[in-house]
Amino acid sequence: MNKKIVEYLIIATAVVLLVYGGYSIMEYKYRETETDITDSIFMSYPSSSEYNVVGNRVEFRNAAYDFYNMDVSKLNSTDNRLSNLLNHFAKVSQGTIDYKNETCYLLTMEFDDGSGFRYHSMIIPFDSFNKENLSFTKPATVYLFDANNRDFVVDSAFNSRVIL
Repeated sequence: MNKKIVEYLIIATAVVLLVYGGYSIMEYKYRETETDITDSIFMSYPSSSEYNVVGNRVEFRNAAYDFYNMDVSKLNSTDNRLSNLLNHFAKVSQGTIDYKNETCYLLTMEFDDGSGFRYHSMIIPFDSFNKENLSFTKPATVYLFDANNRDFVVDSAFNSRVIL
């Protein structure tokens, strides 16, 4: 009889631990901070990351996880980095062009451009970009997000609020 009670207690404990574990995983949110980084960008970033503003670039660095390292640059449409990325995108055709909102495209690609990051997302205004031939029709401000994880860079670019 005691053997059956011990078995039921073990099974009940296992079920309680599974339910608790499942609930914890489903309700987990990483700690993030929302702030005005500069006068033209408001975004969320992991609370454990620190950022430095260097000219028109914001460098996010996380001492514990390289996963959260990212650079966000405010560039002019004539910048050589953008030209290089768009030329690669046109040649390889491995990337996506999505709509961020009613006024912007979100162009994402994988390309090692020597900056130390592999994934790049750009926020580009509709009225200054031709998505058919991947060229700018007039000068514009473009935000470039660089990171080493595609989901992180896309999520950061999509959820940021920028002034173009």
